[in-house]
Amino acid sequence: MARWQIALLGIFALGGLAATNPDRAAYETYAVEQIGNLARDQCDRDPGGLGILVQGPCRAAVSAYLPQLRPLLSATTSRQNLFLFSIYRSDISVPVANFNTRIESIGIFNRFFTYKAP
Repeated sequence: MARWQIALLGIFALGGLAATNPDRAAYETYAVEQIGNLARDQCDRDPGGLGILVQGPCRAAVSAYLPQLRPLLSATTSRQNLFLFSIYRSDISVPVANFNTRIESIGIFNRFFTYKAP
């Protein structure tokens, strides 16, 4: 394969990466879903033997709170756009589940990969 063909292939590959770098709105949708799952898991932990007594109300409160989370997430998320992919960092608090965390994810190929979460 000639050098120009290899260079052209490389340019197309880089263009494909850039074209599939997901935007902030896609990240927010992904993050709200992930945070909801993490907060529900927090609800499922047995706080002092209360178990089922608090699990249901906690999960209901998390579900009610999630629609309000997107604007908060938007305000507390930073995006480092590296053209081929993006790094997202979010500081999140879900008071109804006593859940506070920082989540870090990479967006590439129209997908997100979380590499730092509780």
